[in-house]
Amino acid sequence: MGKENVLIVDDDEIYLYLIQRVLRELSNGVEIYTSTDGEQALDFIRKCDEDKQLAPKVILLDVNMPFLDGWGFLDEFKKLKVNFDDKIFIYLVTSSEMPADKKRALEYEELTGYIVKPISEKKLSGMLTEVFSEMRTQ
Repeated sequence: MGKENVLIVDDDEIYLYLIQRVLRELSNGVEIYTSTDGEQALDFIRKCDEDKQLAPKVILLDVNMPFLDGWGFLDEFKKLKVNFDDKIFIYLVTSSEMPADKKRALEYEELTGYIVKPISEKKLSGMLTEVFSEMRTQ
């Protein structure tokens, strides 16, 4: 992977630490941003747009968070009118295996995938390689 941006949206500090560590092991060129709730993540994306900065290419989004949860983030993300050149790949990364959550996820065309925690290094590596390879062919 080359220089790419990833945004991790999760309120679990231990998870944030671990996933950042794994991402850095996979590539020293990845720029990692974190938010502990959906509202912070939306603010970050808006700021990237306003400042004409690179948007995150991948968002790893938890469902259960305080303030604005993953579902709320997705609802608000749909409404954003941002001008990014590249698609943002959003993965719901959650501990929920509930059929209702999986069904609800299908309602969001913005979602690229639904991943049940814990996410393995192999799965994360494969997912990111696929996303960044797809982006280079667009």
